Amino acid sequence: MKIIFVFPGSFNDIFFKNEIEVLKKYFDKVIVISYHGDESKFKAISKKYDMEYYNSKKYSFLNIFKFDFWRWIFSKEVFKEIKNNCSFSITGIKRFIYIIYYGLFYLDTKEFVYKNMKKFVDDDIYLYSFWLTRGAYCISNFSKFKKDFNIIKIVSRAHGYDLYTERNSMNYLPFRDFIDKNLDEIHFISEFGLDYYNNKIVEDKRSKNFVTRLGSFNYNNIRKKICHKERICIVSCSFINYNKRLDLIIDFLSTVSFDFDWIHIGDGNLRDKMENYAKIKLPENSFKFLGFVENTKILEFYSKYDADFFINMSDSEGIPVTIMEAMSFGIPVIARDVGGISEIVNFDNGFLLREPFNKKIYEEISNFIFNRFSNLEFYNNLCENSRETWQLKYDLSKNNELFFKNFFE
Repeated sequence: MKIIFVFPGSFNDIFFKNEIEVLKKYFDKVIVISYHGDESKFKAISKKYDMEYYNSKKYSFLNIFKFDFWRWIFSKEVFKEIKNNCSFSITGIKRFIYIIYYGLFYLDTKEFVYKNMKKFVDDDIYLYSFWLTRGAYCISNFSKFKKDFNIIKIVSRAHGYDLYTERNSMNYLPFRDFIDKNLDEIHFISEFGLDYYNNKIVEDKRSKNFVTRLGSFNYNNIRKKICHKERICIVSCSFINYNKRLDLIIDFLSTVSFDFDWIHIGDGNLRDKMENYAKIKLPENSFKFLGFVENTKILEFYSKYDADFFINMSDSEGIPVTIMEAMSFGIPVIARDVGGISEIVNFDNGFLLREPFNKKIYEEISNFIFNRFSNLEFYNNLCENSRETWQLKYDLSKNNELFFKNFFE
C-alpha cells in the first residue's frame, strides 16, 4: 500500500480541500496532521473522505514540562539555530520564542506520526507538507527514519509567507537549513520563488527543487459574457490587511473619470478602516464590501456583478489563487509587478503595473480600463487571453494530477 502523511496547515483550508480527491486517487491511505482547530469540522471532513487525522493540541506549550522537550532543545540542530539567530535583543527573544513554537508543534505531533508509521512498516510511506513552515520542519525530522519505515519521499510546497522572510515581522523563518537538507523535494509555486530560495535562503542549489504551479477550479465552466453596459465593474478579492493595499486601489479609483462599481470580496482587521477611507475618497454608491464569500461561490459573484476587471495592489505576493480564479472566468487582471505576478499577468491578458505610482501611471491604467467601452475587440482579446492563460498553466485539476504523479518518479 501507499500511505501518505499530510501536514496541510489547517485541515479545513480551501487549499487542502482542493487536493483531497487527488490524494485519495493516488494513495491507499491518507493521514492528516493539522494545526489546532474546530474538532467537529475535522471529524466531518475525515468521515466524508475516509481519512485519519490528528488535531494538534491547543495547549501544546505544556510539552515544555516533558523530557522530550529538553532533549529537543539541547539537540545539535536546535542549539545551532538558536546560536545563529537569537540574541538578548527584543527581536532575538522573539526569534527564540518562534523556534520554540516550531518545536512544540513537532513534539506534539511526533508521537502520533511515529505510532502510525509503525503500523505500516511493510508499506510505502510518503510525507508531505503544504507549507514550508512547521509542517515542513516536522516531516524533515523523520528523514533519519527513512530505512526503518520505508519512507519513500519527503516533500513540501513553498508559497509566499512561508518563503519570503521579508513578509515576516522578524525577517526570519526558523530551521531553513535543516529543512532544506532533510527534504527530498521542495515544490515552488513560481519561478520567482525558486530563484529567491536559491539566491537568498540556501547556499547550495539543489537539483531537487522544482516549480510546480498551483491553480484554481472552475467547477461549472463559467465564463464572462461581454454585453452592453454603462458602468465598468472592477473586482478585488483578498484579506483586508496592510499587505493587500486596498488603499492603493481606492487612491487609483478616486482619479478615474468614468462611472464604475468596485466590488471587494474578503474580510480582515482593516475592513472598517478601508470602508471609511473609500467613503471619503470615492463617489457614493460606487463600491461594495461583500465580506467573506465561500470559495465555490466566487465565480458566481463575478457573474452576478458582471465583473470586467480584477485588480490586485499587494505589496508582496507569490502567485495569488484569486488571480487564477478571475482568469478562469475570463477577466483581465491589473496587478503590481511583485513576487511571481509577472508569470501570470502580462500585457496580453491584463496590465502589469510597475512603480512609481503617479498621475501618469494612473492615467495609463484608466485608459486601459476604458477599452471596455472604446475598443471592444481589444477587450475581447484580453478576456480570451486571460482564460487561455488559466487553461494552459493554472487549471488545478491538471496541476494537482501532475504534482502527485511526481511523487512516484
